Amino acid sequence: MSSCKECPWKVKNKHNDIIVEFSKRIDKPHNCHMNKNGGKNLWNIEEKTKCNGRKEYEKNRDSRRTQRETTENVR
Repeated sequence: MSSCKECPWKVKNKHNDIIVEFSKRIDKPHNCHMNKNGGKNLWNIEEKTKCNGRKEYEKNRDSRRTQRETTENVR
């Protein structure tokens, strides 16, 4: 899974930072804004046009949560 060349999760600028922070704050995925089907409907997501940067964030977040839960259960 590779991100597009303009992925807001990889390319840092004021506009992209707003998208990323909003996505994190409301815990909502978004479409790839470079995809012709996703770009105009950024927040009305479809799995096939979902942003790969957001997918990676979710995967890492979920694995950290699982690690934390496993560690807490050992104590």
